[in-house]
Amino acid sequence: MQNRSAYRGLRAALLTCGAVLGLALCQGAGAHGGLSIDDDMCKLRLGPFNMHFTGYQPAINGNREFCEDIPKVGHTIVVMDAMDPELREMPIEVRIIRDTGDERQLDAITVAHLPPKIYESGSVPLEYSFTTPGRFVGLVTAGDQGQYTSRFPFSVGIPPKRYGFYLLFVGVALLGFGLYRYSGMKRQRQMADQI
Repeated sequence: MQNRSAYRGLRAALLTCGAVLGLALCQGAGAHGGLSIDDDMCKLRLGPFNMHFTGYQPAINGNREFCEDIPKVGHTIVVMDAMDPELREMPIEVRIIRDTGDERQLDAITVAHLPPKIYESGSVPLEYSFTTPGRFVGLVTAGDQGQYTSRFPFSVGIPPKRYGFYLLFVGVALLGFGLYRYSGMKRQRQMADQI
């Protein structure tokens, strides 16, 4: 009976450690409003429509693309490509604002702006040089009255928080504790068998 209990305890400890280590090794997902990654492609949702979203920092990262947060300050190129033909016939406006939590005075917090325009090619390029790290919000609107809007927060030059080290530490500690308990139970069983 004790053998079965010890086995269950060890199994639970190993499963817990495996789950913790798995979490430690995977990258955290953040909430990024209208941006999502689908089929290895970054998509921007504008109401019922989609745009392919790609960012580059050629002077810093060469041709490496990013989808959400911008890795470093510096010259940045963002290209949004209409995936739906209807978007090629609508005016599209793009605005990048500082994330202050208050969007009532957009002009005061706007750092980059492309006024409403019809992009017949479906490609909307935006170039901007971020000079300081911080949190920003991208606003993309489409339609004659701007009826379709996508709002996505992102950061520039802020390293992502990685909890992997802490989760790894907790996993190793749990594994150690589980092995300690298992070896203690095994010793007690051996002592009981000797009596």
